[in-house]
Amino acid sequence: MKSTSFAALALVGMVAAYPGEVLRKRALSERDACPRTLTSGQFEFPHYITQISKSEPDKSFGPQYNGVFTPNDIASIFSFDVPASRADANCTLEFIFPAQSQLQTSSFEYEGGGSFFFTGYNPGSCPGEQTTWNNQPAPGPFPPFPAVHMEPGNAYTIDVGPCFVGAGTCVAGMTYTNDTNFWFFQDQGDLTGPDCPIGIYTAYEYGLPAGQEP
Repeated sequence: MKSTSFAALALVGMVAAYPGEVLRKRALSERDACPRTLTSGQFEFPHYITQISKSEPDKSFGPQYNGVFTPNDIASIFSFDVPASRADANCTLEFIFPAQSQLQTSSFEYEGGGSFFFTGYNPGSCPGEQTTWNNQPAPGPFPPFPAVHMEPGNAYTIDVGPCFVGAGTCVAGMTYTNDTNFWFFQDQGDLTGPDCPIGIYTAYEYGLPAGQEP
């Protein structure tokens, strides 16, 4: 399968997947509470979410709480502030998409083929009140990557790379679709209970990725 990352990470000093390759997809089983859990203090919630519209290219949506996508029109931008203190960590970008039955404080609507595209902006180029389709953050060095198919009941690891690329500033990117109507309320759920997180997160890990030897 194919996907991408929000930032074009220079994978220096470690072995990692080239941006554009799904690293892991884990399906939800009947026994699982969530397709993926978050560790308190070791992840970033998006610090800014907004939408842009191809059909209304000069409209500013401002800060939002939801991810919203419509085919070939409304896209969502997610931005993370990565602290400078995380420069020695590895950043994992992941989309967590549980089943509706696994959510208590959030919900989603999903209809269509499930094809999503990710494209990254330059680290440090942040969205804000002024962001529109015609006024997006500065593009990153990679073009949009091939679609990844996303559906409820899975967690998708989109990219892993060294956090120093964006440490001390923001790392942002746009997600869009050509075949799906999708709306969700970004929510981390209950980290100690059964309510699952939904949405896109940056998680921190230290040392080499699992399975890699020095």
